[in-house]
Amino acid sequence: MTSVSTVRITGIGVELPADVVTTAEVEERAGLRERFGLEPGWLEHVTGVRTRRWASAEVQPSELATAAGGKALARAGLDPLEVDTLIFAGITRDCLEPATANLVADALGARNARVFDLLNACNSLVDAIDVGDSLIRCGKAERVLVATGERASLAIDWQARTMEELLQAVASLVVGDGGGAVVLEPSDDPGRGLRAREFRSDATQWRHAIGGRFRPGTQACELCGGLLDRTFHCDGRNLFAAAFGLLYPTMETVMQRTGWGYDELDVIFCHQPTKRFVEKAIPFLGDLGRAADKLWGTAERYGNTSTTSLALAMAEAEAAGTLAAGAKVLVLAPSSGVSAAAMTMVW
Repeated sequence: MTSVSTVRITGIGVELPADVVTTAEVEERAGLRERFGLEPGWLEHVTGVRTRRWASAEVQPSELATAAGGKALARAGLDPLEVDTLIFAGITRDCLEPATANLVADALGARNARVFDLLNACNSLVDAIDVGDSLIRCGKAERVLVATGERASLAIDWQARTMEELLQAVASLVVGDGGGAVVLEPSDDPGRGLRAREFRSDATQWRHAIGGRFRPGTQACELCGGLLDRTFHCDGRNLFAAAFGLLYPTMETVMQRTGWGYDELDVIFCHQPTKRFVEKAIPFLGDLGRAADKLWGTAERYGNTSTTSLALAMAEAEAAGTLAAGAKVLVLAPSSGVSAAAMTMVW
């Protein structure tokens, strides 16, 4: 393999379920007025999420990832047989074994690809992009497909009994389903492609958000006997403080390393658990506040699409012409765990 000048994203794909679910519908199903005395519109007020997409019950995460991956490959002008590494980066997956990447590769016909899953909560996609970039730069891959499929609607907790339990379940009430994918390839144009990146973690903060936790063998579910509690619970206030306390220095480091000022950015993509989450974060992010109008928002319309959110935002911005060749891009990704990622690129 020849030396790599840079690595860039050559194709983006997104798959969204057709079923649009409003926050009003979620409030009614969760019984927020009858059970907790909350006024209609409370959930939208505190989260800023108006609608989200939910897949049909039979749809698997791999199916959403496959559909998104096929679109990304078409956008890049690649045949699935040209993919030599396929990384599945979804939180939800079809099965614990084998890796869901196998199911995606089989469905796409990517028979020549090395396949594996990569999991780091909502930061899985950006971590997988970094790993794919590394594989290309060290000569172990040339064309990498990163694909994700999320069925987060399966993790909603509808059974909150107290206001305290409801506040822990709010994060699950705004999730959305979807699939996203990006193709990474080497480029001989040094003016385009991935630039600096920074990743930081504080593993002592992992208890703030937990989903899909295994119960001890003696504590099986009374109703179904299952050992996996798939519901998602989140201490939003403490997660916010921990995640954005980590994100600010991560963001500052990557901007300094790139040598850009915030006024030079053309578009900013940030993983968005809710619209309010991001709005509250802006004052804590220093100079980024002056460029807040460049932040591409999706949470109001799609909710928390977890690992799909960045691909979704990029696909929309590209379709709108904002993400055009030469655009200077900042990608931010706060996540449970907690972890934070920041990446710059020239489109």
